[in-house]
Amino acid sequence: MNSLNKRLEIVDISSLNSISNQNYDDAAGKLYSALSGIGFAVIINHGVDEKIISDMRQAVANVFETPREILMQDMVIKGNYRGFVPLGYFTPNSGKGKADQYEAWKLHHETDPHDPICQASALYGPNKWPRIAIDIKTPVMRYWQALTDVSERLIIALCSQLQVDSNIILASMTKPLTNMTLLNYPPMPPQSDTWGIHPHKDFNFLTLLAHDPIGGLEVRNRADEWISAECPDNGLVLNVGDMLELWSGGRLISTPHRVFNKSGKPRQSFPFFSKPRFDVVVEPLLDPIDGFDRPPLHVGTSAADIWYSNWPDTVSTDPAQVLGEYSSS
Repeated sequence: MNSLNKRLEIVDISSLNSISNQNYDDAAGKLYSALSGIGFAVIINHGVDEKIISDMRQAVANVFETPREILMQDMVIKGNYRGFVPLGYFTPNSGKGKADQYEAWKLHHETDPHDPICQASALYGPNKWPRIAIDIKTPVMRYWQALTDVSERLIIALCSQLQVDSNIILASMTKPLTNMTLLNYPPMPPQSDTWGIHPHKDFNFLTLLAHDPIGGLEVRNRADEWISAECPDNGLVLNVGDMLELWSGGRLISTPHRVFNKSGKPRQSFPFFSKPRFDVVVEPLLDPIDGFDRPPLHVGTSAADIWYSNWPDTVSTDPAQVLGEYSSS
């Protein structure tokens, strides 16, 4: 892919269902090309049932139709980072800049509170769910499982291009720190320079985002231009996180992106952030490319550092934590 393109490349991943498919290598190569060029792609024929996505979209709408005094009963806390985030509550991880203009409900890998892993890391545990009569959990968990399946296929395909053993990464995804954010962006005036989410890079492994009918997601290409992340109705936007960039030795690129909502309508989305288990140490699985020099990263330590630094009174202190940050010009 030409990394200076004005549009994200669309990749048909239907042949990634089986490594024996005669078109497998071609599809995996196109995926690798996009993610090594700009770090983003649109994937189609991904196998996620349309009803699973539409039910998920309705679940998000139901959450944000709820009176805020009900949602506020389950505010997000630093301990395990689950629950409601009020509008303008979080700031950029650097501690600088204006508060982001979104509200959210944070969800993580659903874990039984008696599981020993909860004692090993405070980032695990059961989710908080909105205190409403409508069932939110069922559509969320169906969507979660569907995207977990897609993520596994993507991992295997990318590892085939990198020529590394996919089992190394797949093994790290047991009891993962995968999480999802249900997001609601109020409309901003057309002339406003206030973003919904500040320019940043994702610090996880892979991010998947269902088609957004409102728009507003922008990606910075290699020419330092902000381009619209346009996606067809049946597509998922895929992007590389900092952990995959590190694992690939800099070959797959974690790219800055941001959200502006100047549509005049509320924008709702539900990004899925694939992330390894808390005790995994991420480091290059093959020799890094020239100029790529990042220290190994402990997933649990870095996750806590990034999540906690969303609070305006907390700034990242991890010396290895160039991840998840982006300084806009």
